[in-house]
Amino acid sequence: MEWQPDEQGLQQVLQLLKDSQSPDTATQRAVQEKLEQLNQFPDFNNYLIFVLTSLKSEDEPTRSLSGLILKNNVKAHYQNFPPNVADFIKRECLNNIGDPSPLIRATIGILITTIASKGELQTWPELLPQLCNLLNSEDYNTCEGSFGALQKICEDSSELLDSDALNRPLNIMIPKFLQFFKHCSPKIRSHAIACVNQFIIGRAQALMDNIDTFIEKLHEHGTFTAYCENAIWHRTTICSAGIYSATCVADSADSFVNKEV
Repeated sequence: MEWQPDEQGLQQVLQLLKDSQSPDTATQRAVQEKLEQLNQFPDFNNYLIFVLTSLKSEDEPTRSLSGLILKNNVKAHYQNFPPNVADFIKRECLNNIGDPSPLIRATIGILITTIASKGELQTWPELLPQLCNLLNSEDYNTCEGSFGALQKICEDSSELLDSDALNRPLNIMIPKFLQFFKHCSPKIRSHAIACVNQFIIGRAQALMDNIDTFIEKLHEHGTFTAYCENAIWHRTTICSAGIYSATCVADSADSFVNKEV
């Protein structure tokens, strides 16, 4: 049976989260002491993920703070999490990566990346396939949330993703990312380009196998859309891709950079 919070315990956690947002020094000390006490109970982390992903009646800053406290617990104590607690957290993250709130989506993405950084890319085999499958969702929030998480994973684990230890998932991921270079959303396109950017300098084989397609799509993207978009973060990502690619295909990249810059 799926874990459910005790109402009294839930109210205690919510009060702690509210208190932790207080600027009062004495209150902050009391919060830290209470956190240390609660961290002795493994299901405290279940309460934190529950507030983040399921308690939509709460305000977004409180829900996000719950996720950030959980992230810190993962960094410090993940090896001590009981398997059922770790599995519950991972399941809730993937089931709620498409939360309507950009803040909550980003917090879940950070949590996923933190778990992955604890060696879980090897022991969480469904993570990358599921995130890649969720990119196909017709729901914008699900696609954007999944891409946000994948971008963080690519930034933190680029070498591991191109290794035999994971059976080289980039062979599937790079062609998938390239499909989104012409997505209708600038944010989604920027995520896709940023993901691929992580593998240019290292000349990942999966990217080299698709380098002509990469350069072609960058040309198409820059020519038809970049000048129509005012978001600096987006144009910066595109230009970075063109500049980085100069290390791999100088002639094509130089042509691209001349057009874009």
